[in-house]
Amino acid sequence: MIISDKNYIAKKIKEYRKKSGLTQAELAEKIDIGTKQISRIEVAEFYPSLSTFFKIVDVLNIDINDFVVSSVKDNNHKVRKRLLDVIYNASDEELEFYDRLVTFANDEVTEIKKNILLKKIY
Repeated sequence: MIISDKNYIAKKIKEYRKKSGLTQAELAEKIDIGTKQISRIEVAEFYPSLSTFFKIVDVLNIDINDFVVSSVKDNNHKVRKRLLDVIYNASDEELEFYDRLVTFANDEVTEIKKNILLKKIY
């Protein structure tokens, strides 16, 4: 896993600020920095300091994992991204349902693999 670049970070911060219904000025006030600094962060002019970044993450209730992207080449990257978006945007109840569903599906796949292996052995 690697941390993505300035543009990705800027996009995510702006996205979550808007989802939270905050203006740049309101976010700046909540984290005690200037509005111009928020603007510069959101247009990827510069990175926020680490302390500012964590304040933003806290105020906007961002999952820190939303800033991590896989460095592995993946032919199914669109599917993976769509699934991750569904998970990150899920309510607690939906997340629990998805967990049960994926666990069930994974158990079924494991059982199918065992049966295929047994047929090859015998």
